[in-house]
Amino acid sequence: MRKVILVFLFLILIFPVNGEVIHNLYLEDNELFVNSTLILKSDNSLDYWNLEIMLPEKIEILGLKDELGKISYNFSENQLEFRTNRRRAKTRIVNLIFKKNLEEESGFKIIDLNLFGFENDTTTIISPTFPYFFIPNAQVEYGEKIKAKKRGAARVRIIFDGKKESEHYFTNSNLNLSLLENYYWIPEGITGLKIPVKFGIVVLQDEEYNKKLEYWSSGTFRDGIIFVRENLSKNEKITTILHETTHGFNSFALDWDKTNISWFDEGVACYVTSVMSRLLNETKPQIFGEEVKLKEGRTIYSLKPNLKPEDLFDYYNKREKWVLSWHPGKYKENYRRNFGYAYSELFIRECLKENGSALHRVYQRLLNINKSIEDKDKRNKIILNIFGKEFKPCYSLNLEEIKNCTTELNEMSFEIPQVDGKEIDYEVAIPELPEVENYSFIDLLIQRIKGFFGSLTEKILSLF
Repeated sequence: MRKVILVFLFLILIFPVNGEVIHNLYLEDNELFVNSTLILKSDNSLDYWNLEIMLPEKIEILGLKDELGKISYNFSENQLEFRTNRRRAKTRIVNLIFKKNLEEESGFKIIDLNLFGFENDTTTIISPTFPYFFIPNAQVEYGEKIKAKKRGAARVRIIFDGKKESEHYFTNSNLNLSLLENYYWIPEGITGLKIPVKFGIVVLQDEEYNKKLEYWSSGTFRDGIIFVRENLSKNEKITTILHETTHGFNSFALDWDKTNISWFDEGVACYVTSVMSRLLNETKPQIFGEEVKLKEGRTIYSLKPNLKPEDLFDYYNKREKWVLSWHPGKYKENYRRNFGYAYSELFIRECLKENGSALHRVYQRLLNINKSIEDKDKRNKIILNIFGKEFKPCYSLNLEEIKNCTTELNEMSFEIPQVDGKEIDYEVAIPELPEVENYSFIDLLIQRIKGFFGSLTEKILSLF
């Protein structure tokens, strides 16, 4: 008898089951409410569903029910466990409501949510419009309401509540945002992207910046917020913020990249810095270049490069490849950090020298990658295949040839094409809820009988 019962239960459990999830987000006072609807489907009729769901931290559950009414549940360490009310059907609808207090970071209101979803099924998020709204690996429609769609769980980042706001930025500082807007077309033109969110800007004193971020940087982009040092000059602030804005652009194009490799990201951002320096009449040291002489009145200044052609020559002759996995935060010594920045920008310059819009095609291809990549070799192969070239700018084993190449790239003119594309945007359809299945008196009676025998089966199994 025991074997028969076990086989019967096994057949029930292997029925194919899937489920779509719709998360509706809304604000009231200083709290975020999430109304989640689960559409559970099976190829065969089931009496009930047993589910375990991971919910965000620091939330309060306000209600859990299905078509028959309230559902009992256990909730511990962010894990929700429940069984639906007994009703034999192929489709069931479960509704969960919970709330979470808003957090503050750097003077902004912040919402960080890990919203559950079934791994192989669609998760849809509906939200009010916020200045910054980001979900990695998702299709997002930005409009009067924000609608997003992806498979499986979704990580949501929302930032708002800046006291001052412009078309592309918001801040609580006294920054002149209109000055930044004058140059926003630079990263747009280089990447070919129109980003549909605004970026928050936080200005920090040196001591606080060094404590919170990297001591060696002038600015940092982190999850939708640009941090910049207070003691920079006006032009330095503008250049730094546009550099970090480019990282913000790249966060959309590289949301699939989980490898912590920076050569593409920093290469484009450093190229934007070079463009900004020329526009603002600021002289920047050459990359793998020569000493630059500057004359102001009767005084002659010398601007030495951080790295010379000989450094690139040595890298190639030693057959090194470490820049392929380079990230500036990995290195304590300045040499490798500076080498990585220079090498990455040299590669981008080489790509753009003949065609200033060459990155437009690259970014469009990057946007179409819809799966997370954690393998470093696979990540590099994907990006370099899109470029159609090796990651070896000015490659030669002859020093004079390297010098000639780096000289050309240091003296190249910057062509910034106009953006004729549209915003990163998708049309996201909201799933329709299926109609609840109706049952006759006989169907309900059969359900009761099956429910009785199901409970009896569980009691018998508990004896073994």
